[in-house]
Amino acid sequence: MPHSVKHLLPQRYLRLGLLLAMCLLVFTALAPIMSANWVEEANLQQQETRERLDDLQQLLSGLKDAETGTRGFLITGRQEYLQPYYQGNEHALLLLRQLRQDFRAEAETSLRLQAISKQIDLLHQYQSRAVEMRRQVNGGVDAPQDISPGKLGMDRLRVSVAELSSQLQAQQAVQYNEYQNRRRLVNLVVVLVAVMDALLFGLLLWQMLRSMRERLRASMALREVSERMQAGALDLEERNRQMALLSRMSSALQVCLDTAEFFEVAGKYAQQLFGQHAGALYAYHPSRDLLERMTAWGVLRSETGLFEPHQCWAIRRGQPHQVNDLRQEPVCQHLGNAQPEAYLCLPLMAGGEPVGVLYLEASADLGEHSFPSALRQVANTLTEQVALALTNMNLRENLRRQSIIDALTGLYNRRFLDETLARELIRANRQGSTLSLVMLDVDHFKRFNDNHGHEAGDQVLRHIAQLLRKSLRGSDLACRFGGEELTLIMPETSLEDARAKCEALREQIAELTVRVGGAVLPAVTVSMGLAAFPLHGEQAETLIQQADAALYRAKHAGRNRVELAQG
Repeated sequence: MPHSVKHLLPQRYLRLGLLLAMCLLVFTALAPIMSANWVEEANLQQQETRERLDDLQQLLSGLKDAETGTRGFLITGRQEYLQPYYQGNEHALLLLRQLRQDFRAEAETSLRLQAISKQIDLLHQYQSRAVEMRRQVNGGVDAPQDISPGKLGMDRLRVSVAELSSQLQAQQAVQYNEYQNRRRLVNLVVVLVAVMDALLFGLLLWQMLRSMRERLRASMALREVSERMQAGALDLEERNRQMALLSRMSSALQVCLDTAEFFEVAGKYAQQLFGQHAGALYAYHPSRDLLERMTAWGVLRSETGLFEPHQCWAIRRGQPHQVNDLRQEPVCQHLGNAQPEAYLCLPLMAGGEPVGVLYLEASADLGEHSFPSALRQVANTLTEQVALALTNMNLRENLRRQSIIDALTGLYNRRFLDETLARELIRANRQGSTLSLVMLDVDHFKRFNDNHGHEAGDQVLRHIAQLLRKSLRGSDLACRFGGEELTLIMPETSLEDARAKCEALREQIAELTVRVGGAVLPAVTVSMGLAAFPLHGEQAETLIQQADAALYRAKHAGRNRVELAQG
């Protein structure tokens, strides 16, 4: 037989077997439904027969009540004995009509019921005559009636009802046996079909498993090739994803406005690139004597937030430092006590100088694959981009700071004052809040410079600026308006609160101690002019003019005082 025919026959038999199994399953599912009516029919028949037996017994019971009531009335003549007489006869007649309706299709039973009906009619006729005659007799209990005919009629009824009940009980026994036989037959059929289903499905399963094993062996080589191709495709896809992430990160880092935003962006992209490795980015503190953790991702074992540059081998050597076994290789001191099983430090180099560190952790279970070459390549690229972008941002920040910061006092300059005041006035107008503006001038500053030199005057301005930075709120702003004149912006500050703050500042400035060349300089005082939005104006230029006019009045009023603008 040809090889193709050998494989064709089992497939054909398999389809035929499946079709037969499905037919048996359908039959198994429908058999209980189809046989339920058949079994229920027998059950209903024997239940109907039981109900008819109950009706016969109730019929006999009603007749007994009627006979007892008749006897009591005939003996005593008391009317209350007629109530069971009427009720029993009425109930018996209702049951008799129901039984006639039920047995109309059964000839033999119907004939027996007709005979019982005639006996009931005769008994009713006797009872009616006896009751009527007793009512016509005067004298109550002294006129008894003969009750023996009623008793004889009742005895004959009992015999007839008992014979019919015996017939119905025999019929019920036959029906019950029929019901049980049907149930057993249905159960047997279901069990046999279930066994046939199990055997057939067992054979089909065996054949299917055999076919699956053959196909599995035939597809192993193809699967291996497919897996290798998929692995290569996944590697290429992962490489493309990493390059795309690095490109997006580089673009985002170039437009970051400050250090916090810079490292937040870098941390988010690093987490996507090194998802299986927890890590952190460290950068030099402004003091240049410590490295500070700026961002982190994953669950880090090492919780070091600050460390000295010499505590990291990567910083000391200027190249990556990878440790797969902490017992056999030098370990960085910045790890602390909670050390990981394996880690990698890569310096962020810019212009040949380190500006930070990329730190990654790994599990020792990975062994030599803790940091594969592909991951190290991505890490090297990331450190280069982060270092370059960080250097550029710091350069931009320094240039921007130089453009808005006064070199002598360290306060914001006039340019920054104009931009900020316009913005704060818009915000105050939108929120319906107040804003206070203060013009501050050192008293007799020209005379002070002439007597003590410009270096002393510069030192005084620096000390006043330092005091203002410490005393003002974070939302307040101190600027050098020009020469010895300073400006304070106090958002969301009422005129009364601003005046109290100015008085406190005036007293603190008068108590300043300034030294130049070891000599203590004379104390200086300041005069202040205070204006508030919107009381004294709604435009920046108007507020400055009002505050400057108030400062002019403070100068002419004796200096070392705070004057309010005149609204």
